[in-house]
Amino acid sequence: MERKITSGLREGEEVTVPQAANLCAWLTAEAKVRGLRWLLAHADNGIIWGELRDDTLHLSSEAFGPAELRLDAATLQQARLFGKLGELRVWQGPNGLLAYALRDGAGEPADFIDEAYLLWGWAANPPVTSKGFIELVEGRQGITHAPPLSAAPSEQQRASLLVRHYLVEAQDSGAVRVVDSRLVGLLTSEVEP
Repeated sequence: MERKITSGLREGEEVTVPQAANLCAWLTAEAKVRGLRWLLAHADNGIIWGELRDDTLHLSSEAFGPAELRLDAATLQQARLFGKLGELRVWQGPNGLLAYALRDGAGEPADFIDEAYLLWGWAANPPVTSKGFIELVEGRQGITHAPPLSAAPSEQQRASLLVRHYLVEAQDSGAVRVVDSRLVGLLTSEVEP
């Protein structure tokens, strides 16, 4: 894959998470306001994917998964609500949930590169689908997650996360380093033979 450095604008801000709020309802509202489409959440007992469709955040845990796997502030480790315009990160802090938003198109100039990272897992044959999610299984351990994919991945077309890496050049040495990364999208990537 060719990596191309692109220039744009980047802005970050701390976001207050209402401690008593319903987490799913709050994330849905944030997704609408910020123009974000997908959710990737890590909870104590599994991975929860989500997609904003028809002004509702649909969750993979509602389509698959044990009843105890739910989007809940008490069991959430971290979550990333993301899309082309930016990302909202949520994580467990010492006294509850904390959040930070990154947005493209405003703020300070930034160079970046986009890179696709393959997701773990393969779909069964035929694929197991429910409510817009496809269950992927990784390895003999049977680790599963269910991203919101429009088609089942194959050996030639793998499910991937598009990640944007923001770059800064050191004035004294000219060395370029990644200062931040965010999720941009969920896509299908060609696998090189």
